Amino acid sequence: MTIVDVPGAGAVEVSEDRWHRVFIAFVTVGLIVATVLGCREIVNEPVIQLDDARGSEEGVTPVEAQVLARNTSEDTTYCIEVTITATDRDGLSLATVIAEPTTGDGTLAPGRTANFNAEFDDLTQQEIDEELDTYYAFVTHQEVC
Repeated sequence: MTIVDVPGAGAVEVSEDRWHRVFIAFVTVGLIVATVLGCREIVNEPVIQLDDARGSEEGVTPVEAQVLARNTSEDTTYCIEVTITATDRDGLSLATVIAEPTTGDGTLAPGRTANFNAEFDDLTQQEIDEELDTYYAFVTHQEVC
């Protein structure tokens, strides 16, 4: 125990918790790891990049969306699966569909691109007219072929 002179209170006994130093070390290591991982994610670009999803013209039924996928790898061929989600103005999902490649089988050679198309058969005409706002595309599966 340590005795500390506190103005107005006189001498006060202060005990140092034995876990205090362990806690400080744990927090410090956590901050360093979080900073390193955050910087790594900022610098690390995905191998498969998707352009913005484009929707079909108004009045076309069923509603379709298309996205261009690009393999930025220099030497690896990837087999991918792309999912496109139709959302409303609040960003809530109206429907989600696994997109089919317009040509080929979803295999992307290094430096190549492929279009993926999704048909939203489950959307009602009312959802299309009143709620449908935008589309988002995601790579939901990616493996080396």
